[in-house]
Amino acid sequence: MRFLIATLLISSLVSPAWALKTVVVKGDRALIDMEGEDLQVGDKLGARNAEGKARALLEVKQIKNGKAVAAVLKGQMTADLTVAKIGGTKAASTAKTAAPEKPGKSKSSWGVTAGYAMNNMTVKPSSSSSVALSGSSINASAFYQMPLDGNISARILGGYETLSAKGSSSTVSCSGSDCTVDISYLGVEALVRYSYLRNTKMDAWVGGGLGFLFAIGKSSNVLDTSKISTNQTIVGSLGLDYHLDRKSFIPVQLDYAMFPDNNTSSANQIIIRAGWGWQF
Repeated sequence: MRFLIATLLISSLVSPAWALKTVVVKGDRALIDMEGEDLQVGDKLGARNAEGKARALLEVKQIKNGKAVAAVLKGQMTADLTVAKIGGTKAASTAKTAAPEKPGKSKSSWGVTAGYAMNNMTVKPSSSSSVALSGSSINASAFYQMPLDGNISARILGGYETLSAKGSSSTVSCSGSDCTVDISYLGVEALVRYSYLRNTKMDAWVGGGLGFLFAIGKSSNVLDTSKISTNQTIVGSLGLDYHLDRKSFIPVQLDYAMFPDNNTSSANQIIIRAGWGWQF
């Protein structure tokens, strides 16, 4: 009995508001009016008299229509005693101890993307003249990505890449009304990615790497196309992999690709890619 009284006195410090009302007591069962209190099956209740002395310990067994049926575990329960919940609910306790949901281990995956490129280019036919070109084009590629270490992974893309632009200048004369460049490549892009936000639904990342371009089609009235064969780009990327389920996801990627300057031209591209991916 001393242990019971001590337990209830300590618990009263946690639950100072004795808001529950005893409706009826029958044998070792008590019907409690919850009076708006949030109770769950399994909660422990303490009962005390008008002088504040602990008299009984109860456990909620059933809840219905705003009333709780509680079993008397220790002590003696009477209808004139006031009842209060001891500590938090069983459900709340379970929620506190449950481990937070963590993203699954990164896996290798592959997929396909389509891209839209916004192109900017400066062509210098001579040391004293230049023309600014701009335009847009489309790309298509497949990719493979694999985890490296923790939040670091690699993505390799390969496919059809294009660079199309046109413009005019008073200092440069081209055959036709505009100076044009239209090049198609077989391209490979290798990125190292760092995931700064990962959960079960998405993987947001930043990355950087290099692109390697092999010309497969070329036409221009301002560049010497015989000198166009291969090229390289320096690439910075932002991306988001949005997971639909445990296997499939939607990859979205924004690339800024910069072509190294040379004596006759310089160029850059902003490429938006989106597609479909599958994990192994």
